[in-house]
Amino acid sequence: MDRDRRDDEGQDADWIFAVDDPHSLPTDRLPDRAEFDRYATPLLARRAAGPAMPPGENETVDLSDLDLAAAEPDTATGAIPALGPDGEPEPGDDEPADGGADAEQRLVAPLSRPVSYARSGHTPNAEHDEIPLDGFVLPDRFKELGVFDALRDVAALICLATALTTTFTVAHSPGLELAGKIAIGTGLVALVVVHLLRWVPQAPPLPAVRVLRVVGMLPALVTAVVVIAADLVLSLPKLFASLPEGPPVGIGIGVSLLLLGGILGVEPRAHEGYLPQARARRVARTVLVGVGIATAAALLIALVMIVGRVFTTGWAYSLSAFADTVISAALLGVVLASALRRERSWYVFSTAVVAALVIAALGDNTLGLQFAAPLSFATGFVYLPFLVAAFGLMISRSFVRSMPVSFRRTDWLVYCVRAFEFSAVMHATAVLWHLLAAIAALAGRAPGSPALHLIDAVVCLCFVVVSLFGRTSLLSRPAVTARASGVIAALVLVIVGFLDVIVNSLAMAAGAGLVTGGAALAIGLAAALMLTVPAPVRDEFGAPDVSRMFADFRARDGARVSLLDRVPDVSAETARRKAFPGR
Repeated sequence: MDRDRRDDEGQDADWIFAVDDPHSLPTDRLPDRAEFDRYATPLLARRAAGPAMPPGENETVDLSDLDLAAAEPDTATGAIPALGPDGEPEPGDDEPADGGADAEQRLVAPLSRPVSYARSGHTPNAEHDEIPLDGFVLPDRFKELGVFDALRDVAALICLATALTTTFTVAHSPGLELAGKIAIGTGLVALVVVHLLRWVPQAPPLPAVRVLRVVGMLPALVTAVVVIAADLVLSLPKLFASLPEGPPVGIGIGVSLLLLGGILGVEPRAHEGYLPQARARRVARTVLVGVGIATAAALLIALVMIVGRVFTTGWAYSLSAFADTVISAALLGVVLASALRRERSWYVFSTAVVAALVIAALGDNTLGLQFAAPLSFATGFVYLPFLVAAFGLMISRSFVRSMPVSFRRTDWLVYCVRAFEFSAVMHATAVLWHLLAAIAALAGRAPGSPALHLIDAVVCLCFVVVSLFGRTSLLSRPAVTARASGVIAALVLVIVGFLDVIVNSLAMAAGAGLVTGGAALAIGLAAALMLTVPAPVRDEFGAPDVSRMFADFRARDGARVSLLDRVPDVSAETARRKAFPGR
């Protein structure tokens, strides 16, 4: 900036002004008199040619000697010719240049070019529907299609299609497999048909479209529920028996994806004439409560199975199953509590966490993720179908409309704090898992050696300490120090988590996961990006204001400031020695 001021001989470099063509010429300095005349003269000439203006408004420039007809835009190109110093148009490409006029001084600004505003922070913005996306303009009939409704349909389509390529059941029951394929095909066809009926006819039958959407997605929901119920019923007689040949059904990730696709696709959309009312919002919340009750029942069955297996299969198996159950229950508890308690920041953050898990589960056949492994009521805690069911309800239009969801600039810091809190809770459960796994490894029921699990327990405990340090720094330290401390804590999670993933991959043949450093790696990356990339709060001149960001963040929950914060700091004044007046 200082160099610009020296180069421009004292001109204000912060001023934005269009010189000749506002789309191509520099805007970092004020124009000189000649440049101003070349740009303003033809425009003033056109204004003078129009209706008469009030006296005194057009007295700055003498337009009596200008050839107004020559200043009109060209009918073929729409360009406004630049006028010379004598008011005559300068020569073009097909005219001889008298005196070797410079071609760069001709103004070629087609009137058809869209208006572009300078990024000064004070210029008006174009309307939302006036901003094309890379030149692409959505047809008028598609403008009723909301972004989030389109994303829900795309997500439902991907989940249904992926359910065909992932593990559906372990037992490979022909009847359940066939029912699953029929349900997936019906759902895919329904999604395509409802959009064709909505956008192809001139007068779309919206009531029929809504009914078709619900009817077409019901087989997906019913089939997923039937598979889960079949596994439960067939597992009850075998809760205490050893299963050397595997579970009776075994719920694969394909069942969970089928359930999620059905939940995402069954609710009619806004462009189909549907708006959730109070009754629909109550139903969505009631169904989510039902998912929570079903989750608690599944947890109770898992605990009964674990206790019974102590006497039939062995304490080591029960100990390992209990360790897995604790982690799954903690994750489900965080997600369900955030939705049912209507904690806005926790709701958004937990939704993002489950969305990341769903995206990872889409490639389960390739990645072989542990959390997406087949489950059965006869062998452990079945949690994944309930987790994705809660996620599908939480992002439905009915439930979202019952939540006060909004985004403010300080929310970047709020979600960063939530990330550290989530890391502390989940890694605390990971410490317990490693301790139990170290005991179970003595009997050969857990992968890896007891020493490796003890080392991993210490590493996860370090993750807890670092996460609490980052959270405390963001909540209590001075602004600049807090931001730096948060970034450092996030980088420690990333680096140590990455090293932990490599070590466990080589030692236990286990990929990235909660207990093997994968969660620390992902959470650290998210926290570091939220603290650095968005530059959350900027003042009106575009410079980051970290102090104001943290002040707003710490006062946002109660929307008030403590009275102690309003008391001025007078310690320096009271410490200063003063002479008695008059002496």
